[in-house]
Amino acid sequence: MTKSAILGKGMQPPSAPYSLAIEAQGRRTLHVSGQVPLDPTGNLVGKGDIRAQTVQVFENIKGLVEAAGGTMDNVVKVGIFVTDIRSRDTITEVRRQYLKEPFPAATMVEISRLVSPDWLVEIEAVAVLD
Repeated sequence: MTKSAILGKGMQPPSAPYSLAIEAQGRRTLHVSGQVPLDPTGNLVGKGDIRAQTVQVFENIKGLVEAAGGTMDNVVKVGIFVTDIRSRDTITEVRRQYLKEPFPAATMVEISRLVSPDWLVEIEAVAVLD
């Protein structure tokens, strides 16, 4: 799989770790449903702690991508749903630990709530494999 960031004419690069667009070439795609801060036994990780929850979410995504034969370098798009947008900086710090340049295309939105009131973040991903 190869990927490269695309920047339109006259557009400024983003100030956060994401690309405005990613061109990816590969044979298979993996669409990862929104992952939440549950450990492998289904227990909540980091009640009230956005950093711990975000780490667990990315660990869940990493486990699924690796189970499909890829690495986090194969991730080309993430959608981040957060209950408090003021957590953006913390989520961005954690995201930098898991995703490298060229960064995936990304969307982050604040929502009023997730399925469980204890969940602070949910992240979905797309990876291009092979």
